[in-house]
Amino acid sequence: MHHRLLLACWILIVGLASAGFGPPVMTDGRYPPLRLGPDEIARLTAMQQPPELTAKSALLVDQDSGQTLLALHPDAPLPPASTAKLMTALLVLQQADLDDVVTISEAAAATPGSRMGLMAGQTLTVRELMYGLLLPSGNDAAVALAEHVGGSEADFVDQMNRQAAAMGLNATYFTGPHGMDAEGQTSSAADLLTIARAALEYPVFAHMVATQSVEAGGLALSNTNELLGAYPGADGIKTGTTDAGGECLVASATRQGHRLLAVVLGSQDRYADARAMLDFAASGWHWSATSLPDNGLAWEAGTGGQAYRLQTLKADDIFLPAWQGSLVQPVRRLDASVPLTSTLPVGELQWVLAGETVASAPLTVLHGP
Repeated sequence: MHHRLLLACWILIVGLASAGFGPPVMTDGRYPPLRLGPDEIARLTAMQQPPELTAKSALLVDQDSGQTLLALHPDAPLPPASTAKLMTALLVLQQADLDDVVTISEAAAATPGSRMGLMAGQTLTVRELMYGLLLPSGNDAAVALAEHVGGSEADFVDQMNRQAAAMGLNATYFTGPHGMDAEGQTSSAADLLTIARAALEYPVFAHMVATQSVEAGGLALSNTNELLGAYPGADGIKTGTTDAGGECLVASATRQGHRLLAVVLGSQDRYADARAMLDFAASGWHWSATSLPDNGLAWEAGTGGQAYRLQTLKADDIFLPAWQGSLVQPVRRLDASVPLTSTLPVGELQWVLAGETVASAPLTVLHGP
């Protein structure tokens, strides 16, 4: 519905602007015209101008609504770099006890690339290794966790690929638990976003990826994600950088209780790309409350002139393009067959846009005789 309405409004804006007329008006013939003022026109126009990105692939999604706000080749198979560690973390969360103790092998300690700083024979908990995996992006921690969960690095990688297949990640194939460049290893922005959403279901993971620094296993660890503490609401998730993969980032920002997820792969400036995407979402869409307005709609007169206070139940917020926010109107529909003295729902509050209901909630009486 939103896509049809947006297209119709855009055609009207272009046509009316070229004709030199006043504020655009759209009507479907059944309801009063939908009038777009200058603010709505400006917001609608901005939505038609997504940011220019340096990334080869990008995806921006509002997590709670599931709506895709921006997509640039989201299914293209590309080297994932260390964002592959998201799948490593997911399997560890599914299979291991965070308090398990792991003895670091020589192979894990000798793993090249970005490191947590492990030494052979050292003992750490799975929890400490997870911090080493997710904050400094330790390849040594990735191998240690893979050996602990899978028995061997190779068997763990087999598990990663079986999990990817089970999740329907058609662009994803792993050759290691760390994401270092290797022939045939690919993922996509869409697949990585799916993995990230699955991992975020674990509160401990969400806490870890939002942590800027921590001491674990006697080591001071700092998060490679430069958005943390620098971008409003930034709370994750994982960076990745290799020669083949370029700059990669799975980013998260939470505002007013709602999370945005942005993925960039093959970027020349991942933080600029992510900031531009998150800003685009923040200015172009918002969550609107669907509770009953505190005005005349909240009151109904019963027999004898008794005033009854109404309330909404289970009124979830709705996710809308910003240009539609002021155009959504509350409509109260009462069921004449249900007395206002009833404890049952006495009607429904509907939020209507251009004649279509975009949200609804049952109405009950809050105060009465």
